[in-house]
Amino acid sequence: MVALYLIRHGQASFGADDYDRLSALGIAQGRVVGQLLGARLGDTGVVAISGSLTRHRDTAAACLEAMGRAGTAVAVDTDLNEYDPADLVARHRPDLADAAALRAELSTAPDPRRAYQALFAEAVTRWMAGDHDADYAESWPVFRHRVLAGLARAAQTGGQTSGQTGAAVLVFSSGGPIMVAVQAVLGLDAAAARQVHWGLVNGGVTKLLVPTRAVGRVGPGWSLSSLNEQAGLEGPDGLLTYR
Repeated sequence: MVALYLIRHGQASFGADDYDRLSALGIAQGRVVGQLLGARLGDTGVVAISGSLTRHRDTAAACLEAMGRAGTAVAVDTDLNEYDPADLVARHRPDLADAAALRAELSTAPDPRRAYQALFAEAVTRWMAGDHDADYAESWPVFRHRVLAGLARAAQTGGQTSGQTGAAVLVFSSGGPIMVAVQAVLGLDAAAARQVHWGLVNGGVTKLLVPTRAVGRVGPGWSLSSLNEQAGLEGPDGLLTYR
């Protein structure tokens, strides 16, 4: 049996010119997750795989250091990268394709984060509907296919590394790929999958169990063990964030 721990990256730099950079809070979230996983996994062998985005790799580094496994090699798989949110927004609202135009629009809202989430939810709904696939640099079916391929490779790596028993594979990625994983395992429709997506917290852990006979393809035999674990992030320290 292979256990995949899908870890959403820590808080990135929302509103900054370079979103793909962890905030100080995002680094702290990665460390908290690492402390908890270190206590949980003990001496279990660990395989680490990350998307190629900076927020993925830096979350992996913070987490593994806190686990006491700073020397662990992290394999990079671009198939675990997030979709391009700017492209989704631009196709939904061409007038906001320019980053400056988007910032100006949001600056007029009483709560810019809430306003962006509402806009973004509309953009993702359009993207997933399948009626405008040709509009996008990466359509929903193409995105889903590549993420599932990346997840299957992660499970295969775990099976090969562990000698078929007790593998713990840490996968550092984003909300979109985790949504794809949960949708595929539970057979959710698009609307239900989006509800999973919006609830995923920074640093949240989703655990999938994969029999070694089924590592080659996400589907029958795969099961959801836990969704969006966040116990270490809750509390008065302000570590619980969604964006």
